[in-house]
Amino acid sequence: MPSNFRIALLTLCLTAGAVQAHAADKQPSLQFESDQPALTQNLQASLDVLRESCTADRSRKRLLERNLQRRADLAAKAVGYYEADISIRFEDSKNCWRAFITAKAGRPVKITEIQVRLEGEAKTDTSFAELIRNSPLQVDAILRHNDYQSTRDSLLRIASQRGYFDHQLKQHRLEINADDYSARIFLTLDSGRRHRFGKFILDQEILHTQIAERYLRFSPGDYWDSDLLLESQQALLGSGYFTTARLERGIADPVTLQVPATLYLSERPRRAWLTGVGVSTDTGPRLRLGYEDRYVNKQGHRWHVDSEISTLIRAASSRYEIPLRDPARDRLVLSTGYRLEDNESARSEQLHFGGSLIGGIGNGWVLTRSLDYERENFTVGDQSNTIELVMPGVQVQKSRSNNPIYPRRGWKFSLGLRGTHPEISSTEAFLQTRVSAKAVVPLGPARLLARIDGGQTMVSDVATLPATVRFFAGGDTSVRGFDYRTLGPSDATGEAIGGRHLLVGSVEMDFPLTTHWHPAIFTDAGNAFNETDEMNIRYSAGVGIRWRSPLGPIRIDLARPVDSPRSWRLHLSMGPDL
Repeated sequence: MPSNFRIALLTLCLTAGAVQAHAADKQPSLQFESDQPALTQNLQASLDVLRESCTADRSRKRLLERNLQRRADLAAKAVGYYEADISIRFEDSKNCWRAFITAKAGRPVKITEIQVRLEGEAKTDTSFAELIRNSPLQVDAILRHNDYQSTRDSLLRIASQRGYFDHQLKQHRLEINADDYSARIFLTLDSGRRHRFGKFILDQEILHTQIAERYLRFSPGDYWDSDLLLESQQALLGSGYFTTARLERGIADPVTLQVPATLYLSERPRRAWLTGVGVSTDTGPRLRLGYEDRYVNKQGHRWHVDSEISTLIRAASSRYEIPLRDPARDRLVLSTGYRLEDNESARSEQLHFGGSLIGGIGNGWVLTRSLDYERENFTVGDQSNTIELVMPGVQVQKSRSNNPIYPRRGWKFSLGLRGTHPEISSTEAFLQTRVSAKAVVPLGPARLLARIDGGQTMVSDVATLPATVRFFAGGDTSVRGFDYRTLGPSDATGEAIGGRHLLVGSVEMDFPLTTHWHPAIFTDAGNAFNETDEMNIRYSAGVGIRWRSPLGPIRIDLARPVDSPRSWRLHLSMGPDL
C-alpha cells in the first residue's frame, strides 16, 4: 500500500473519531454526588436532560433547575429521605454545559408498623404466607416506596394466579409522619373463595383426546393455578405438534366455582424436509439431509430420518418415537443406523439397532435406559476385526441455564454406564462408565466456561474392544491444538489405538466485543490412557472468536500444544455451549 494512501486513510480515521467525540461532547449532562448509594441510584434513574440543548439560555436553565429540584425531591422521598438537602448548580464547559446535583440524605423515614391482613380462603394459602414472610417490608427498615408498591401488587398478582377471581384490596394505606420520621403500612386483602378448574377442552385434531390431555398438569376439580396452566401450555407447545396456543376462560359456576376453559391449539405441518450445512476441523465440511413425520398417527408417534456426509463420515439413521404415560417427559425411542468413519486413528463401519426408554425421574433429572445391538467392522493400527455387541446401558442427566442458546449462567451433568458379556457378544466382558460436566458463570461482562469429561472401562484387554468403544482424545471438543482422535495409547508405529480410560478438561473465558462477536482465550488438558501411571496429560492453549449466529455460536479457534514444539492448529466448531 503506498505510504501517501496509508497517511490519508489514517488521517480520515482520526478525523472521523474526533468528529464523533466532539458530537458526543456537545450534549448536556448530569453529575451526581450523594452520601447514600440508594439515593444516588434513584436520582440517576429519575433525572435526565436528554431533551435539553447546549444553547439553553439563563431563563431556560432556571426553569430546568426548578423542574430538576422537584423531581429530585420526589426521588429522595421514594427511598425514604424526606428531608434531603439537594442543591443544583450549572457549569459551562467548552462545548456545552453540565448540571451538578449534590444531595445530603439527612435522617431517613423508617417503618414502625406493618399490618398485612388476609381475609377469605387466602388465610390458609401458603403462597400468601410465603410472600409476606419474604417481603422487603420490615419494621425498622428504611421506607422504600417501591417495596410497598411491589408487595401490594404481588398480593393482587398471586390472588389472580391462584384462582381468587373475586378478590378485593379492602385497604392499602401508607401513613408517613415526617415529624418523627416514621411510616405505618396497612394492607388488607379479601380473597373470597378460591375457584377450581372446570371442564377443560383442548381444541385440536392431531391427537386423540386422551393422549392430548396427558400434557395437562391439572384435572377438572383441582384448584385453579395459573402456573400449572402455563406449564401445560408449554408442554403442549414443546411437544412439536403445535405452534400457538390461545386460552378462552368461561364463566364460573356460582355454586361449585368451577371455571370452564378452552385452549385453542394451531397445528404444525405434519411433514418437513430438513437440510443443513456445517463445518468443523474434526470432520471437515458436512451436508445433512433429513425428513420428519411429526405425527404419524393420533397416538402422537413420530418418525425421523437423518443422513450426513462429510470428509470423514458417511452416516444414515432412523428414529421412531412413541410417547408414553407423560408424553412431555416419557417416550420410547426405536432407532437404527449405519455409520462409516475413516479418520487418522481408525476406520470403523458400524450397523446399529437399538431401543431407549427415556423418562423424567423428578427435579429435572432425565433417566435413559437403553439396549443396543451393534455390528462393527474396524481397523485400528494393524488390528482389524469384526465384532458384534449387545449392550444394555443406563444414563442420567440434568441441565439448567438462563438461556438455551447463549447462557450466561448454567450447567449440565451426565453420567452413563454400559457394558456387555461374552454370553451376548463376540467380545470380552466390559463395563464402561462415562461422566461429563459443563458450567458457565458470569464474570462481569465476560463468561467463564469450564468442562470435564471422564471415562473408565473395566476390561481385561482393550484390544478386544471395537474402535467406537475405546477412548481417544484431541480435536475441536476435546484437547484443541491436536488433531481429531490422535491422542491416546499408541502402537509401535506411533499411531493412536485408543485406551481404556479418558480424562479431558478445559477452562475458557469469552467477553463481548460487540453484540455478535466475542473473543475468547482458553486452555485444554487431558488424554486417553490405559493405566493411571501412563496418563501422560497433554496441554494446549489458544485464542478464538465466537460469532453469535441466529442458530447458535460458531467458534473459530487457534490452539497449539504448550508441552511440545508443534505449530498452531485451526479449529472450527458450532453448537450450544451446554
